[in-house]
Amino acid sequence: MTSRLIQLLTLFGVSITPLAAQGLTLHDVVAFTLHHNPDIVSGRLRIDSAQAERRIATSYPNPTLGASPGVPSQYSVSVPLDVGPPRVFRTRAAAQGRTASILDSADVARQVVFAARQAFFDLLLADSLSRLAAQQRDIFQQILVTDSVRLRAGDVPESDVAQNELDLARADASLVRADATVRAARLTLQTVMGVEHPDTSFTVAGSLQYTALDLHAATWLDTAYRTRPDLAAARVRVGQSATVQSLATAQLVPVPTVNLVYQPAQPFASGYHYAPGIGLQIPFWNLYNGERERARVGVALSQEVARKIQLQIATDVVTAADSLATAQVLAERYSNGLLAKATHVMETARFSYNAGAVSLLDLLNAIGTYANIKTEYFTAAHDYWVSAYALSRAVGRDLVP
Repeated sequence: MTSRLIQLLTLFGVSITPLAAQGLTLHDVVAFTLHHNPDIVSGRLRIDSAQAERRIATSYPNPTLGASPGVPSQYSVSVPLDVGPPRVFRTRAAAQGRTASILDSADVARQVVFAARQAFFDLLLADSLSRLAAQQRDIFQQILVTDSVRLRAGDVPESDVAQNELDLARADASLVRADATVRAARLTLQTVMGVEHPDTSFTVAGSLQYTALDLHAATWLDTAYRTRPDLAAARVRVGQSATVQSLATAQLVPVPTVNLVYQPAQPFASGYHYAPGIGLQIPFWNLYNGERERARVGVALSQEVARKIQLQIATDVVTAADSLATAQVLAERYSNGLLAKATHVMETARFSYNAGAVSLLDLLNAIGTYANIKTEYFTAAHDYWVSAYALSRAVGRDLVP
């Protein structure tokens, strides 16, 4: 059993001590989130509730039993004939409501999965910056040790050693802040995942490496209009509102009630102890004007909601596409030799400083440039992947392989 699987089992509530913590991959994080995130679980419960509403709508009314004591005594049973237009529209509206709930749940999953992916890459960025801060601290500590020896030999001034001590203190503080950011990112990711007992030692597997993605821009907006679950749910609710409007009108059609009366003491004039009957609820006082007006407004409101979502989709797709294009340009620039060049310059400066060929200021500039470029590369790679998944969220389907 791999340590990654052990950690997954631990998150699912199985108490197992891993031999080595390799961390969860992005796929593992998404899979766990889909099963344990509270919003997604609530969405599944709303689907169950909508299914219950559908069962309620399709059920038939119970018979009514009655008794009239006297001379003669009568006993009756009444059953509404719920087979007309009101039942048709009522059951149709309930089925549409269940479909809309399923689409709502899919939309919640769309949003939550993106949040989990973003939190995953936030943690990778925090880990990368923490390792960079630790690397800088080690470099300043090595310089301080070397310069302390050179100071005793009279090769460097005391001011350089004092500067090294100050730089080391700053590096220690930066490392402490970076570690705190890592712990916060771990807790944030576990909160999105739905982990009941978050752990600050939680780890993930992955790295911030730029990889060019082959995405077909021409189809993004058309695909979003077809696949976004929030737009699909809004369209279903437009149809549901129209069905409710039809139901309000159909209530003007009386629902007949059939009766059967039993008179045990003496027969009816027909010579039988049983007599059938029929009843109608006539819409005389209440013509359901309020219900019909409310249904008409509901149709208009649902249409406006669908129109608003359709307009928002265009904004989401264009904004996400622009963010991805910007992040891709920056990530490509840093990955195409700039990062390697900064690393080479810093290593050369360290070697030259130890040999006495460059000043401390030149070395500090090289270290600062290296740290800035590497920080910007990590940030650009982070933004690139987050933008790619943001575009997937905007389109409504996974675009990243």
